[in-house]
Amino acid sequence: MNWKNWRKPSVGLAAAALLSAQVLGAANTVSAAEGDVEVHLLGINDLHGQLDTTSVVTDKPAGTAPILATYLKQAQAKYEHSLLFHNGDSVGASAPISSLERDEPTIEWMNMMKFDVGSLGNHEFDQGIAALKAQLNGGLDPKDGVVTHKGANFDYVNANVIEEATGKPLIDPYVIKEVGGVKIGFIGLVTKLTPAKVSPAGTKGVRFLSVEEEVAAVNKYAAELQGKGVETIVVLAHDPASTKEGATTGEAADLAKALPANSPIDVIVAGDNHALANGEVNGKLIVQAYSYGTAFEDIKLLIDPKTGDVTEKSATVTTTFQAGVTPDADSVALIKKYLDKHPELTKPVGTTDGSVTRTDAYNNEAALGNLIADAMRTADFGDKAAAADFAFMNPGGIRADLPKGDVTFADLAKIQPFGNTLVKLTLTGAQVQELLQQQWGTNADGTPNTKTLQISGLKYKADLNKPVAERVSDLQLSDGTPIDPAKSYTAVVNNFMAGGGDNYKVLTKASASLAGPIDLDVFYKYIGDTFKGKAITAKVEGRIVNTPAAGSEVPDSDGPATAPSAPSTPSGDFVTRAGFVSEVVNALKLNAVSAPASGFTDVKSDAPYADDIAEAVKAGLIKGYGGGKFNPDRNITREEMATILANVLKQQLPTVEAASVLSAFDDAASVAAYAKTPVAQLVQAGILSASEPGKLMPKDTVQPAEVKAALEAVLAASAS
Repeated sequence: MNWKNWRKPSVGLAAAALLSAQVLGAANTVSAAEGDVEVHLLGINDLHGQLDTTSVVTDKPAGTAPILATYLKQAQAKYEHSLLFHNGDSVGASAPISSLERDEPTIEWMNMMKFDVGSLGNHEFDQGIAALKAQLNGGLDPKDGVVTHKGANFDYVNANVIEEATGKPLIDPYVIKEVGGVKIGFIGLVTKLTPAKVSPAGTKGVRFLSVEEEVAAVNKYAAELQGKGVETIVVLAHDPASTKEGATTGEAADLAKALPANSPIDVIVAGDNHALANGEVNGKLIVQAYSYGTAFEDIKLLIDPKTGDVTEKSATVTTTFQAGVTPDADSVALIKKYLDKHPELTKPVGTTDGSVTRTDAYNNEAALGNLIADAMRTADFGDKAAAADFAFMNPGGIRADLPKGDVTFADLAKIQPFGNTLVKLTLTGAQVQELLQQQWGTNADGTPNTKTLQISGLKYKADLNKPVAERVSDLQLSDGTPIDPAKSYTAVVNNFMAGGGDNYKVLTKASASLAGPIDLDVFYKYIGDTFKGKAITAKVEGRIVNTPAAGSEVPDSDGPATAPSAPSTPSGDFVTRAGFVSEVVNALKLNAVSAPASGFTDVKSDAPYADDIAEAVKAGLIKGYGGGKFNPDRNITREEMATILANVLKQQLPTVEAASVLSAFDDAASVAAYAKTPVAQLVQAGILSASEPGKLMPKDTVQPAEVKAALEAVLAASAS
């Protein structure tokens, strides 16, 4: 292929093409051979108990269980032969309407919908093995002793979690379903990273197969299925995957590559990373449909009834937009039943101006992080002791922002949905220092993995240019008193952290530990007692002062030295960094590079966007990240887009006092140092405007419509 002639369609056309593919399916699908049985597997993943949550996809409302139910029922009515499945994380990190009832409402909804088969995700392990079994098999919930689960009326499968007491799979590894006279086997898997994603207590009593053991297990159970006359086999693998620029990658794709090319596995359904996947790897179709009920997959299989083999396979992923869709009445009634049971979910507990957010919490102090940590420090442990000295909150446990306007208990529950127990630990000052050092980890590929703790009761400085062991300095109490390495202090954390979750291993060495109340209950009480139904306020106060690593403040760079944390924006049709560069290069008609040599280690020379990235480098539009990476497949943020567009206009932009221009926005402090000047220049030039009233939202990912508008404005400015 001549990469010089490759160009992505314009943003508007790309979005339209995606929607067409979602609705119509692959254009090269041919009609079934005479006698083949057509079966449609309709599925969802990562619902997370979001029964009444409306998400926004391409600026349009989508999701909620009643809307999803209507789409699924319409699809079932359209096809003669279909099966309904879910692929893990149906519960856990749930909306309060589900979590307050120990996720029984979500299981009840799936029973009502008559799901045929489901798999385990990592969040099914959040509350431990006993709670998992109660949800699946029925019985009194062992965590709260109040909710009695009725159990799932459909089969769950998993092949890579082994119960240590028996040495056998925790649940059935596979199940056979018959539809239209043909048999389909389903094998279940969950991501091998589950032990690192949940509290250690959640996986107590089980072990997870290694990569090699997992592949062997899939081959073993596939052979067993073939021995039972099953040739159509689907793996429900709650493993991450995504399809971008025509390439499907991730843990599910790695599994496909590890299986023999002639493996009887036909389809691998992915999950966990809430992304879109729809592509073939090593002959296996890999599919994933975002999350939160905002989409579903429709996997079409044509099966020879004589041999049982799949003769053709394809999939479409359909977004569950709400417009023009009548909500399913049974689902509406189920939600109303639980809302009536919990009127506190709709009663306001205060208001905000929209500025109390978790923006950049993985890397820096965040206003919402401060609020949560302050609440944790006040928790009553029944020991008649004063408030703890410190509190630490892991950023991954902050799942949403406080909304602008009225704030309800339901909003607070979306922020802290896990139902974690708070734990008061006794730590030395030296252990506190070690805890802060454990914020900075490293991924398997050598890239940084930063999880900055949100803190209360202390403050410190960190020089990111220094080795981890030397970064923290000026470690003090809030009043400026130095923290004594030899002295003992009390610190409140959640049980996930206390067990060593997120690599905060020093917490397992605390000299004393006392379990206390549920984190959400403490947060709710603190909000009520502190703000008394009025304005809820919090801000960045300088509790954490980071000195950025060298090179991360270069004003004409297109990104920080390390990639920012995952954006909080719901899954949708966003633009990748490579896709954005292609749009810019195409719009500017750049054509100076004869061979795609960008210099980035993560941009392969045969990638369809390699030439465009090389063009952008040559034109001085991009520099990428430290370590020679560009991160082409990561969604581009507003501040990254602004930096690249500022490089396009160069001298045509006005000279500005960045601090003065940005002071008009409530979240000016969250604009990265390298991006402050270009963002201010584009604001001054009228090219970049507030994402929300009074807020730039610089870390938000960018949708196609915004890219199109920004490019049009830049082209107009460059022509003037």
